[in-house]
Parts: sequence; structure tokens; C-alpha cells
Amino acid sequence: MITIILTYAIPIIIGIVVVFILSKFFVNVGADQLATVERRYLGKEMSDGRTVALPGEVGIQAKILGPGLHFLIPFLQVAKKYKYLVINDDEIGEVEAITGASIPSGEFMAAHVECNTFQDGEEFLKNGGQKGPQIAIIPPGEHRINPHLFNVSIKKATTVAQNEIATVEAIAGKPIEPGKIMAQTVESDLFTDGVLFLKNGGQKGPQVQILTPGMYRINTYLFRVRISPVTVVDGGHICMVTAMDGAQIPDGRLLADKVDGHSNFEKGEEFLKNGGQKGRQIQHLMPGTYRINTTLFQISEPQKWIQIANDEVGIVTILEGKAITDPTKIAAEEIPLEKHQNFQNTDEFIKAGGQKGLQIPVLRAGAYAINPWFAKVDSQKMVEIAIGECGVVTNFVGDEGEDTSEETVNAKIVQNGKKGIWKDPLGPGKHALNLQICKVDKIPTTQILLSWADDESSAHKFDAGLKTIVLRTADAFNVSMDVRVIIHIAMKDAPKVVANLGSVTNMISQVLEPAISSHFRNAAQSVEALKLYTNRSELQEKAKAHIQMVLKAHHIESKDTMIADILLPEKLTKPVTDRQIAEQEKKTFDTQREAQEGRNKLENATAQADMQKDVVISERGVDISKNLANSKIKEAEGAAEATKIKAAADATNQEVIAAANAKATKLNAEADAEKITKVGNADAAIILAKGKSTAEAYKLSVEAMGKDYAKLKMIESIVAGKVKLVPDNIIVGGGEHGGNMIENFMGISMLEKVTGKKFNEITSGADTEEEKKQ
Repeated sequence: MITIILTYAIPIIIGIVVVFILSKFFVNVGADQLATVERRYLGKEMSDGRTVALPGEVGIQAKILGPGLHFLIPFLQVAKKYKYLVINDDEIGEVEAITGASIPSGEFMAAHVECNTFQDGEEFLKNGGQKGPQIAIIPPGEHRINPHLFNVSIKKATTVAQNEIATVEAIAGKPIEPGKIMAQTVESDLFTDGVLFLKNGGQKGPQVQILTPGMYRINTYLFRVRISPVTVVDGGHICMVTAMDGAQIPDGRLLADKVDGHSNFEKGEEFLKNGGQKGRQIQHLMPGTYRINTTLFQISEPQKWIQIANDEVGIVTILEGKAITDPTKIAAEEIPLEKHQNFQNTDEFIKAGGQKGLQIPVLRAGAYAINPWFAKVDSQKMVEIAIGECGVVTNFVGDEGEDTSEETVNAKIVQNGKKGIWKDPLGPGKHALNLQICKVDKIPTTQILLSWADDESSAHKFDAGLKTIVLRTADAFNVSMDVRVIIHIAMKDAPKVVANLGSVTNMISQVLEPAISSHFRNAAQSVEALKLYTNRSELQEKAKAHIQMVLKAHHIESKDTMIADILLPEKLTKPVTDRQIAEQEKKTFDTQREAQEGRNKLENATAQADMQKDVVISERGVDISKNLANSKIKEAEGAAEATKIKAAADATNQEVIAAANAKATKLNAEADAEKITKVGNADAAIILAKGKSTAEAYKLSVEAMGKDYAKLKMIESIVAGKVKLVPDNIIVGGGEHGGNMIENFMGISMLEKVTGKKFNEITSGADTEEEKKQ
């Protein structure tokens, strides 16, 4: 083995040396490679400060070696291999030269030179290539780029989605003209050819052209691209547009003139080319999607369409157009609504000579796409005329009409539609009137009640300011009077009332109120306060006639005039009231006295009726007494002793009756006295009548019975008082003191008749000893 090694060592070493030497002479570059060459030791220096050398200069050479076997001068030239630069389809290569000439002052991009898309470094430097960002880009593919000469940044191509746009700003180029905002449009293949852009005089700054959806290979060193969403205007909305560049708007104008050809501001270059003016545009964007350069056109926030409700009208004030020059006019000349589509076609309005200011026509219910920079619309309720009233229109615009009024009317009444007070009032319903150019006075066609009274007003409130009328009478009293007047204004006369007085309120304050107040004050001056009250009806009739005459002159019918109330001073009314009260009290007293007399007669008759029973009893008592007396006499004739007993009994009875009568008389007198004091004269009269009746009865009884009547009354008094003078059980015996049987029987018989008791039945019916004793 050693022998073999020693035998072949020298050839091996020689072979290795040869291979090493040959490797210095040749370089093999692969199919996907490139090689850069560095020249060392011998050669010229790079005099202009370059870092990449041209042929014959020491340093890394600008020229590169492509695939294949290449001869090198050993130790003088050194090669280094690199992979090809590969750029995909959705990519671009943006190039920055590492060395080269300096970019002139004020420039941002290096000047373009031909160099086979930066694959020929020697040509780049020989043609004066400048170091720094290059205008051209490297398209997709494989490229042999000297990495020591060019720094390549691989970036994604610019992609604009379907709902997007891209605006472009050039970093380099000519300056924009003074007064301009946007750069002039030049051909540049949509900014993908920067070289063509600059060659055609492209200006640096915002570009008018935009990029629509797609993919673009744009050098972002030269162009700054900003992607934004498309402009979308939703349904029921509009957007206003302000142009940031263009011609100057004429003096006195607020909005720019309309120009054609820009396809709703999507073609900015056409807008500028056709004389579009910068500022607020008279055109606006309707609902839709728009690809608009938002650098050139500023889009407002969406604005809702103007909505007019069913019971409203839209009052339009135009902000752009000709000025109203006639000082007598308050509104612009009327242009038919169909001409400018209800103020939605602003250009047609301007072309038709439309004037700015208040417009005569109104917008009816609906939605309107009106540019708010062009017109201001205010909603207003329709004029509603209720049942029971009419509307008198005073029109301030239009042609002068022929006066149709009478001599008694102070203002001009014209046919409807003309300037002035319209002849035919508006009937009940809703009317689409522009209250900025006319006035509507609502006149009641029903009867109107007006009250001159404090704190009282009718529903219509026409009499809200009317107060109670204060009058000064002939006898210097202040009298308050409430008055009510009923008036009626015929519908055909309503315009005349407005023409003469302006309104119902003016009629009340200027005509009716002074007429009412002065009439009653004048009438009161010659009348005393009380007579003013008592002569109310006559005063009312005179006032009614006077008011009818006054209102008739103003075409108003007076239905009635009524004095509702007359308030006299208390100092005047109190004596009259007191006198009336006294007279009423006197009548009441007389009535009460007559009633009392009637009551006395009734009491007297009642007392007599009540005493009739006593009279009958007395008469019956007289008969009984007579019978008893006759019986006693007959008995006395038979027995002398009976006479003695009777005499003694009569004497005793008279004494008892006399004592009882005396006591009764005393008690009756005291009772009568007290009763007279409490009851009064009426009861005293009754007592007197009763006394007279009693005395008359006594007199009749005495005349009928004589002295026996006193005995009878005594016995009645004893019975009424339940005084037991006679025991229930009588035991009699014979003898001188006890009396005989006949006398005892006569006595018992007499007692039974007087008391009404049966002594034998009482005794025999008693069950106990106690009852028998009783």
C-alpha cells in the first residue's frame, strides 16, 4: 500500500495542483445561476465614486456571467455565483440602483436609461444610470440582475377589488400648474408605465385617473396608491358633490354650472376637460354605486329625500338662480313644476330662468330628491277649514285682478288666483296653500255668541278680551252690566268683512265693542240706577236696534242683543232688599196670625166637642140626681129618720165637695197660670174658652139640679181621685146607732149608683180574705 501511495503520490499531487489552477482559470455557471466577477490588483480606479466597476477598472464588475463555462485570469479575477431573480405573476420588482450618477437636485427618481430591464449593468452605467429609485420595474419572470449594482424589492402587484377604487399620487414629475389641485392627465397605461408617464409630461401630485377593479404593476416608488371603497348612495338618499379642482365659479353664484360627459363624476378628466367648475356642484348623486375619485370630488354624507306628509305641503326657497329684481314682488316668477320635476332637475330650473328666493308652487305629499344646497324645503300643514266656517284668502302674489267689490268695501276683492282678497272663500276641507305668499282668515259662518262678562268666554275665544260693562247712572251710581250679542256672517259676505276690518277679532275690537259700550253708557247717563234695572227690557230693545244698524254697515247680521245681568251697588240694593224682606215678613206674620185665629177657633170647637161629653154626663147626672132625689123624698115621707140621715149626708157631702172644688180651683189656677206663661196668648185664649164653657156647664147643671149638683160633683171628684170614703165591706146592725135595715139598703143602693160598683158581687167573688177586704 505504501509502495502504491509512494508510486502515485506525486501524480496525485500534481493532479490536485492542476485542478486547483484550472479552477482559477475557469468558472462553471449553472442554468439558473449568474456570476459576478471581481477584478483585483491590476486595473484602473473608479474615478466617479462608483462602487461597481466598468471593464478595466478594479472592483466588482457591472457585467455578469451567464450560465456556462467561463475563463478567468487566475488570481486577477474572482467569480461569485448567485441564483436568478424570480418574480411571480402577482409580483413586481422595484429597483434601486446602488451606484451610479447622482440624481439631480429636486428630483426624487433616477432618470430612466436603457439597460435590458437592469440585466445589463455595463449599459446602465455607460448610459449615465443614476443611483437611487428607478422608474422602470422588473416584470414577472427570471432575471439576471447584478446584486452588487441593483437592489431589487419584490412586492405584490396593486390589486383593486370589485367594490373598491384606487386613487394615485405621483411622487415625481413636473410641478402642477399654479391654482390647480390635480395633476394633468397623461397617457401612462394606467400608471403601469412610469417611463411613459414622465415622458408624456406627467405631473407629480394627485392624479385625476383612478384604478378600477383589476391588478396593476405599478412602481410604488413613483406612485403612491390609496385604495378606498366605492361611493354607495342608499335608496331614499342623495349625496352632494364638491369638486376640489376645476374652473372658477362665476361671481354671485353659489353652485357650479352643470357640465356633461363626466358620467356622474366618475370621469374626472372629462369633468375638467369640459369646463367643470370647482366648488359645490348643482348636480347630486342619486341612489347607486359610483367609482368616483374622492381626491378630486368630495362626497357629502348621504341625505334623506325630503318627505312631505299627506296633510302637509312643502314650501320651497331656491338658493341659486337669478335674483328677484322687482321690489314689489315677494316671490320668484312661477315656473311649472313639470318643467323641473318638482325642483329635482336643478339644471332645467336654471335653464328656464328660475329665480332664487321663495317659490309660489308647493310640493304635495311624497318624497323628493332635492339638492339641499340648491333648495330649502319647509313642511307646512295644509290649511284646514272646519265645518261651520270659511276661509278668506288674501293673496300677495300674482297678476293684478279686476276689483269686484262694492262701494261699501274698503279693499280690493278679486277673482280667485289673482293678487288681492279672493272673491270666493274656501269651503270646509283641507287646502294646499302656500301661507308664505297668502293669508287665510277663518270666518265662522255659524252664529257667534259674544259675552261682555268677566271671566267668561265662548269656545271660539273671540270674546276673550271682553269684560263686564261699567255704567255711570244719572244718580251717580256705578252699575255693572253683562251683555250678550249674537251675530252671523254669511259666507258670501266674509270677504267684505275681511276687506273692511281685517278679521273678526278686529271687527269686535274696532266696531262692536265700542258700539256696545258707548250705547249702554250713553243710555245709563239719563236713567237712575233702579230704573235701569226695572226698565231693562226697553233698554235691551233699543240696544238691539242700534247694534243691528251698526253691524249692517259692515255686512254683518246682528241676531240678538241681550242684557244678561245688571249688578247694582250694594248700598242701593240693600234698602230695597230690606224693605222687601220686611213686607214679606209682614205678610208672613199676617198669615201666621190668621192661621193662629183659625187654630183658636179649631181649638174652641174641639174644646166644645170635648166638653159635650161632660155636658151629656152632667145632664144624665142631673136626671139621676133628680130620680135619686125623688126616691129620697119618697123614702123620707115614709121614714123621718131617713130624712135626717139624708140631710146629714148632704151636709157632709157639700162640705167635702166644697173643699175639693176649692183645692181643684187652686190647682187649676196655678196650672193655667204656668200654661199661659209658656204657651202664650193662644193657649190662654183656649183656656179662657174652656173656662167659659165649663162655667156655662156649671151654670146649666146648677140650674137643673140646684144644690144637689154640688153633692154630685163632690162624689164625682171622690170617684175620680179614687178616694175610699166608703169601705168595700159594710157591716150594719140594729139599734139606735146602727140604723135600720131600710136605711142601710138605701145607702148601699145610692153608693152603687154613684160608684158603679156592686158591693155584693165584690164580696161574694173574692177568693181570699185579702180580696174580700178590698
